[in-house]
Amino acid sequence: IRAPGSMHSARFRLVAQQVFSRPPALVTQRLRRRCQAANGLSWSEARFDGATVTLPDAIELTSFAAQLDNVMASVRNANRKGVWMRVPLSQGGVLPLAAAHGFRFHHAVGESAMLLAWLPEDEPCPVPDFATHVVGVGGMCINERHEVLVVQERRAATTTSQGSWKLPGGLVDLAEELDVAVEREVLEETGVRSRFKSLLALRHQHGAAFGRDDAYCVCLLSPLSAEIRACEREIAAAAWLPLPEYYEGTKATSARQGVEENFNAFVARNVIAAAEAGNLDGAAIGLAAREMPAPKGYLPGVTGLTNRETYRLYSGFH
Repeated sequence: IRAPGSMHSARFRLVAQQVFSRPPALVTQRLRRRCQAANGLSWSEARFDGATVTLPDAIELTSFAAQLDNVMASVRNANRKGVWMRVPLSQGGVLPLAAAHGFRFHHAVGESAMLLAWLPEDEPCPVPDFATHVVGVGGMCINERHEVLVVQERRAATTTSQGSWKLPGGLVDLAEELDVAVEREVLEETGVRSRFKSLLALRHQHGAAFGRDDAYCVCLLSPLSAEIRACEREIAAAAWLPLPEYYEGTKATSARQGVEENFNAFVARNVIAAAEAGNLDGAAIGLAAREMPAPKGYLPGVTGLTNRETYRLYSGFH
């Protein structure tokens, strides 16, 4: 320490005043994290009594195990429960060392994987699985002559549906609205522009793509154009079929699938009944979409909040 009265001594007194005026626990915590950062690893508090371990840009595997030992001991002493650590592909060498501390894969996106270690041994882990569902849409686009726009896939998902007429559709992209997704899919597969009218039905199944659950939404659309320009890469044929003819095709597919009535046949039968009753209108059949103002105070990752000013509500209420 420099002699009293020097500039360095004055700075030392100022720092000492700032440090020792804080609660001891806070001082210990901040000093601990500074040391950890200097050693290469650091951790910070996360929601729900969790912690996030942050990797430095460069890692020496020879010293990483000892650094992780220290960090995890610090996290345990702070009574944190779930510990997150994002590992980029370029640092994949740390994965076996992390696994030794109880880290497991929670999800992976792009060029990084998110690991999770649940520390309490007397509590089950409440963290939900990542991306539990795949969401798909099918467009029932019906013109004024009560013809429905249908396609035949070049390669159907199953042999029982190969060659069958089906509704154009596909998967919803991340951050894409259902109504926007179904209009996009119909356009991509058939070249027909359309407008969303209502959500007719939703099928919920389990054990679908990548072992995830499947939510498939059939939407009622009205065409804005009529000319078909099918996507040659995915679609073998596309056509406007009278509703009764399409319904007969769904019943034939149901029989090949070993069921009396599959989901598509169920929807088609009820749409035909609505058309015969003169109720083939988005306001009279299905759930209409409406724009709702989003709650204020967005927080990333919090269910019920959104990073947009509005959100879509699908409802039969007015």
